[in-house]
Amino acid sequence: MCVFKGSHNPASLAKGGSERDRFLSTLFKGLTIDDATIIMAQQLTLVAKLRQRVEEQGESPAFIFRSPHDGRYVLSWNRLYRLAGRFAAVLNSRGLGRGHLVVNTLVNSPERAVCEAGIWLSGAASVNGHCQMADGSDLLHTLRVSRASALLVDPDVSNSPWNVLTKYVSVGEDDSVTSSDLTDLKKLFFIRRVEGDGPGDFITHLDSDSDWFQADDITPEDTLTVFTTSGTTGFSKLVVYTHCEYIQLFDLTADKNTKLNRYFTTSPFGWLGAYVGAGVVNCSTNVTCDVREAGLPKDMSEFIFQVLKEEKCETALFSPVYLPRLLQLAETSQVKADSKEHKLNTLILGGLPVTRPMVAAALSLADVAIVAYGATDFSGVSHLIVTDSETFVDHDTGPPSKSVSVKIVSQEDEEMVLPVNETGLILVKNHAKNVVYLNDPTLKTDEFFTKDGFFRTQDIGRLDERGHLIVDGRGSDAIMRGTYIFYPSWMESCVRACPGVRDVIITGVPDPLVNEELCACVVMESDSVTLDHVRHFVEKEVVTSEDDPLSPRPRYYLEFQSFPMTDTGKPKRKVIKAQATERLQCSD
Repeated sequence: MCVFKGSHNPASLAKGGSERDRFLSTLFKGLTIDDATIIMAQQLTLVAKLRQRVEEQGESPAFIFRSPHDGRYVLSWNRLYRLAGRFAAVLNSRGLGRGHLVVNTLVNSPERAVCEAGIWLSGAASVNGHCQMADGSDLLHTLRVSRASALLVDPDVSNSPWNVLTKYVSVGEDDSVTSSDLTDLKKLFFIRRVEGDGPGDFITHLDSDSDWFQADDITPEDTLTVFTTSGTTGFSKLVVYTHCEYIQLFDLTADKNTKLNRYFTTSPFGWLGAYVGAGVVNCSTNVTCDVREAGLPKDMSEFIFQVLKEEKCETALFSPVYLPRLLQLAETSQVKADSKEHKLNTLILGGLPVTRPMVAAALSLADVAIVAYGATDFSGVSHLIVTDSETFVDHDTGPPSKSVSVKIVSQEDEEMVLPVNETGLILVKNHAKNVVYLNDPTLKTDEFFTKDGFFRTQDIGRLDERGHLIVDGRGSDAIMRGTYIFYPSWMESCVRACPGVRDVIITGVPDPLVNEELCACVVMESDSVTLDHVRHFVEKEVVTSEDDPLSPRPRYYLEFQSFPMTDTGKPKRKVIKAQATERLQCSD
């Protein structure tokens, strides 16, 4: 494992500096610096985009990290590029580059941003390595399927993935890893933060290092990163994005008349909508929470409100779960609610069916609300710019993008395409995104794709007379909570392991903000077992974060004497869902 040591020695990559000149003269022999810059700007790689930002923005912030205790860390474009190149040199010295995959488990932090950009510059590709399950099953699945060569971990954070992996790997003195279970994993890097920038601090080490590297053969078709889908809640697909595909995602969905300045999000860097590269493509400053500093804020809404105001953010993306508290804070603030100091330009809503009250709340905080629909598998499908909540139709996501084909088919007969305003299954084909699942071609089968290449979204909706896509929610047993989709079978198997539980069904119950909340419907072995007992078991053994509002854990627990069953002995999930919804409504 690599433990970085060194003393604090800050430097900057000034425009025209020797390090920059050496890099350009090596990469573009015989060309002037201006010619080389133009060529790089024309290339559809994130490395070229990053280089372009360095040329244009220099010392302006690429990232602003805020902690709940008023901590503030600014990472400029110059410094990001310099530190990333030095980490790329570390990876290169360990034999990692093009053709290698590096699983990145770091939380949102300066270290995560530097490491992700360093992986780009090395020519390797990253894999999102989140670990929210207490047994680490989501991370282990990602490592096995991806066959990654290296892993980045921070062993000092709360609920570190390293706590799980120590059972599976042995680490030698030469940074090598051996594991009978993870045979492809060869290198482990400890990315640490040490108080006072002391020895062992990752950023401090890179500041004092002199090596720098960038691969000179990166192409737009090279793999940039691998996103994971539903990895916290069951079966996880590993979706490949090339440099070109990721950049085109923003070219196809961004409002060309809007130039983002400061973009705030609470979402993880490993998620498609908040990936580290978003600001690089959009030329925006990414403002987010430094989770490594002190974990997630106890009152995320208050944190969001404070940061949006102090950093003067123009655009934001966060879950609607925070909207009621944000509105309350805005109303009680000494700043008038309609003050420009108080308002965003744009608030992006997505990941769940959006209602008119949600849009009204969003427009109290921003001049414009954007409702978007898409998925990691096929990226963006449609988006709608809204300035008046009174004209908004519930669940409207706007017209499909030019590169996307959408059709609505019967739930009983997929061959039957439904006419305008009839509700059915949503099928999508994005002609700009070649869906590739890493190391598992069997996924691209009839289970997910039709014979003519349309993706089965499992969502229910319709196309109206305006050509707008109306998305009502999930059509399967999956539960849509906020920006996450939960597959209940995984959690059900975990809860059944609780002593005293005979059976359990996890279902979704309606929620006005996040579409559906998770409800555990439990059949007990005896009266001696209580719902509190089950709840404590889940929060200790199943999930890793009780404070995270997006953590995959039930918010409600209901006891059933038995479950209604079909003639073939299967639980009637729709009936159980309706009964749970009715009981919770009666208890309000």
